[in-house]
Amino acid sequence: MMSFKRFAAIVKIFIRKNLHNKIYCENTKLDRTPLFICVRLMKLEDSLLLIAPVSDDKYIYNERLGVFVSLFGNKGTIVDRTYSYDIELTNKDWDTVERLFRIEMEKRTKKIEEVIVSNVKHSLDTIYGRISGKEAKK
Repeated sequence: MMSFKRFAAIVKIFIRKNLHNKIYCENTKLDRTPLFICVRLMKLEDSLLLIAPVSDDKYIYNERLGVFVSLFGNKGTIVDRTYSYDIELTNKDWDTVERLFRIEMEKRTKKIEEVIVSNVKHSLDTIYGRISGKEAKK
């Protein structure tokens, strides 16, 4: 008898192959250009990465380059200052973009958290010093 984990894995593979956005394209450089654009924009420090909490849409915006990317499902839109391109990603490319997006968001969140925590530690030490000084005077 098949274990539940194995059965769930088989169902997941079946859904990915048959039901989830049937896009079959060759993995040529031309077909993967939207993937490369998204990955390159995510890696730039001056790009803004956003996630819509309810719809889980992903947005990448780079003001310096004037490029805006919105990703939803396996589809998306790339807009530069002049043109707008509707894109479709293969399941594999979408998984790559989603994984890299989440990794980059995590890195940026950790940097912000480190700055906030370092300021809090300094503030708490100052508060403790003030409290300790007042207690010593009494």
